[in-house]
Amino acid sequence: MLSGNGELDSRKIAEISSQAEKKGFDGLWIGETTLRDASVLATVAACATMKIQLGTSIVNVFTRTPGQLAMMGGTINELSGGRFTLGLGVSTAAIVESWHGERFDKPVQRLDETIRLLRQYYSGERFSHEGAFYSPTNARLRTKTAPKIALAALNDQMIKKAAALGDRVILNLYPTERIGHAIRLIDDGQRTSHGKRRPILSVMLYAYVLGDDEKGLDAAKDLVAFYASAPAYSTLFSSLGFVTEAKAMAEAWKSKDKESVKRTVSRKMIDAIMVLGTIRDLRERVKLYHEKGVEDVFISPSPFGDYEANIHQVLDRYFS
Repeated sequence: MLSGNGELDSRKIAEISSQAEKKGFDGLWIGETTLRDASVLATVAACATMKIQLGTSIVNVFTRTPGQLAMMGGTINELSGGRFTLGLGVSTAAIVESWHGERFDKPVQRLDETIRLLRQYYSGERFSHEGAFYSPTNARLRTKTAPKIALAALNDQMIKKAAALGDRVILNLYPTERIGHAIRLIDDGQRTSHGKRRPILSVMLYAYVLGDDEKGLDAAKDLVAFYASAPAYSTLFSSLGFVTEAKAMAEAWKSKDKESVKRTVSRKMIDAIMVLGTIRDLRERVKLYHEKGVEDVFISPSPFGDYEANIHQVLDRYFS
């Protein structure tokens, strides 16, 4: 997975995508925050590859209408020959409100309505809908290439919702010891979906594999500190047992003291939610996720530190 936070020149996406396919990776997922458009980069990746699966992980449901998302997903899926998954999530208030200037209101309800509208668009039938957020009239998307839909989830409520609505559930910063809990939530959510197939369970795994030295530790702390700025992730960290760290980081972010946020990040916290070390450490963590019941692990070279070197370390050495 290529992070939406990473400073990576768009002109390098084709080469990286092609290399990922040649090296034996079976999927390439592209994130989006405030740097580059994930749909454009996924299109570049589609043109540079032949068989690898492609997806967005993730684009948010606030800043594109369901109709636009439907066209985007259908177009990339058509271009890639059916290899694309539209990965969606609610993002955070920091992205939606501060960056885009949209109201971050009722995220679960908005996600629910967006997915139900996407299913209607992808049916190919003409429809009208009077909703809480969107009211398309006499709408029809004449596409025959509907993509799969993946949904990102953090808290228990969203995991259940994602399992009920999506073809795939994507977890992030989720420790191996909590996977059993997530699977039970997915099973609960699926029971409300009236016969829908069980979604694929995926985990985004951030990794810094250029060594466990001072530079690596600093990069790992930067990653955790970045996520701690969002209340939803602060709540997640507390639920994982890092109550003291989460509270201290939240207070430090309020005073805009990033260095204090980083100092609060403990090594135990880093080791629980990401990989800091070597390719061997990464392989062992991926294996453990699979043993716990995760079907796909999205290896995400950490965008902090030397991002390109981290990417190429994973590409060149993971299967060697």
